[in-house]
Amino acid sequence: MSSKLQLTTLAVLVSAALPAQAALYKVVEVAPGVTGNEAYGTAIQPSDEALNTSNPLGCFDSGASSATCEGYKLAGETRNRPDGFSYREEVPFAMDNSFGYIEDDYDGFEDYCFYQLGYATCEYWASDRWSSWYNETYSSNTPNSLAFIEGSAEKPSGAINTVINSLDPSGQPVGNFSTSSKRNEAFSAVTNSTLTSKAQSRAWASDGTYTVGSTSSKSGIGGERYYYSSAPAIWSSSGFVSIPRAGGYEVDGDYYAQGSMRDFYIDSAGGKTYGVGYNNYSDQHMNATIFIGNSATPTSATWSSALIYNAQVDISGDNINSNSVATNINKNLVVVGQAKRSGGFPQNGAASNRLFIVPDASASSINASFFYGGIFFDGAGGEMGGINNFNEIVGRIDSENHREYDGKQRRQRAFIYPYGMTPKTDSSEETAITARRAIFKNKAWLLDDLTNGGSESSNNNQYRIYDASDINDAGVISATAVKCSGGYDSTSHNAYCGDGNGTEKVVAVKLVPISDDTQRSIQPRGYDSTATERKGAGLGFGALTILGLFGFMRKRIK
Repeated sequence: MSSKLQLTTLAVLVSAALPAQAALYKVVEVAPGVTGNEAYGTAIQPSDEALNTSNPLGCFDSGASSATCEGYKLAGETRNRPDGFSYREEVPFAMDNSFGYIEDDYDGFEDYCFYQLGYATCEYWASDRWSSWYNETYSSNTPNSLAFIEGSAEKPSGAINTVINSLDPSGQPVGNFSTSSKRNEAFSAVTNSTLTSKAQSRAWASDGTYTVGSTSSKSGIGGERYYYSSAPAIWSSSGFVSIPRAGGYEVDGDYYAQGSMRDFYIDSAGGKTYGVGYNNYSDQHMNATIFIGNSATPTSATWSSALIYNAQVDISGDNINSNSVATNINKNLVVVGQAKRSGGFPQNGAASNRLFIVPDASASSINASFFYGGIFFDGAGGEMGGINNFNEIVGRIDSENHREYDGKQRRQRAFIYPYGMTPKTDSSEETAITARRAIFKNKAWLLDDLTNGGSESSNNNQYRIYDASDINDAGVISATAVKCSGGYDSTSHNAYCGDGNGTEKVVAVKLVPISDDTQRSIQPRGYDSTATERKGAGLGFGALTILGLFGFMRKRIK
């Protein structure tokens, strides 16, 4: 199904089928296979490159195998309580490179919330996280984050808390875990003796030959809990490279330099390697960065760092953002990421975590454009999930636009954004991207609107999709949902579970495209006129939005 005529015809058929009003996705719940009150989907297994070429519509194609599409493995984690601070991030709250907030214990948590988030509920926010941090730091260190892949536990030897940031092309996990002597140690199928000798390490993405992440100068445990620096890194089984910091010093007063590589793409034709993440710049600012290696052999390359403008901390002399990071890059050299608005410079009533895109990592001038229009209102905050090679972006975004500063946290929901053509998109793939984008009516959607209606309506109405963490080229999405067993009282966005008294549960799910183009369409969910407030007991440590923008940060490779 690869000719231009066939794909164009299929796109017309898909468009013609829209009035049928059926869902685009089937929601498939994944059993974690490990203990935990709540389960989160964090990554999806990449689809085979040969399959992408022969069947570019992926699991949206009428000839797609349901067994294949539902068979892509989902990686996830459980939680019994929120992270003290993210098990993924190099430093607390993705910005505290002086370790000042975290050193002050409960008061520091409350100060971070007050100064950088601005919620009226900071006492609750801080207490919830401080209790976890206390347990992890001073008490029993009971495991909280247990990782799994499709029902099988993934626990490296000696691990306490484990996270999976991505799956490599073979379905092997890439992530990090804590031990009694290290706060974080990287794990992936690619090992290196230099890496294992580092005091701390994290792995974010791998192609099976190379892995990227970061390494740190101290263990983050015991007397070395605070005051360590980190650097972006890439390694293979035979080589290791630590990327130089872009400016400043390893230690400057109370601040410690930090850096991390979150994803990468090897441009064999162009003889370069592109990485994305953040690096340390003047005044110890942590800024979103594109790393450029001058070889298609990354561990032999000389590396430079290109700051992503418009997303940096210091803009025209003011610290508009507290930090920024580029999270993903695809083969079209499209880069996506996020920039946390500083608490001193809120936008539209919120110090939000705004999502951005860079259409071409090889451009002479690298500038971020923040998502805007449609579901992305001015000042909307969220979390970037990932991007596939068809330029389809997933994540989560504010679904409410009330004032957060001096107010309550906005509710968030998962989204998909079919971005479309970009400067480096191969002309042979234009037809496929156009046809896939047409399925979504060429615009971004909350994923709840794409799981409504048709033969899957009854099953899908048990779920409201909170977060989309990853998407492969076949179009299968790893996600996290709130579940009301048996179904919500209506199909609306704000429906009750059991008239407000039912039990909701946080579960890991896959969103699998419906392949029959005559049985799928878009039927947006409505809103019930009666104001709703969830009263179920199943959320454990509170509503999903209270988990915050920074308790659950991640990463992936496509």
